[in-house]
Amino acid sequence: MTWIEQASEPNKEAVIKALLGAKEAMLGIRYHMRLMGEAAGVPIEPESQTKLLDATLNLEGVLLAGVPGAGGFDAVFAVTLGDSSSNVTKTWSSLNVLALLVKEDPCGVSLESADPRTNEITSAVSSIHIE
Repeated sequence: MTWIEQASEPNKEAVIKALLGAKEAMLGIRYHMRLMGEAAGVPIEPESQTKLLDATLNLEGVLLAGVPGAGGFDAVFAVTLGDSSSNVTKTWSSLNVLALLVKEDPCGVSLESADPRTNEITSAVSSIHIE
């Protein structure tokens, strides 16, 4: 079953469409990064990583996968939904790729005031109004 078929309410459908839009945008970014790398003669997304990332995107629950920063052979990332990160970890481990997992903070955004360097950032973030 596709994600959009699971939408039972208009709000859920809107969220799913936004997530699918992000996925399409990332595929476009990866395509253009490969073109740029070919034109420059630099392996921004080497073929071995392309294969890994394409396989990763085919795993259940994977939203995004790509090469961070300037690329090369040293790193890839995947953004997963729900508990599907274990699928990525197992697949990558079988290919001798180490997955370093990062999760969202269940408390959401927190503002810290202990570091004086964050005063400008803290005041700017706290003035944002989200509807």
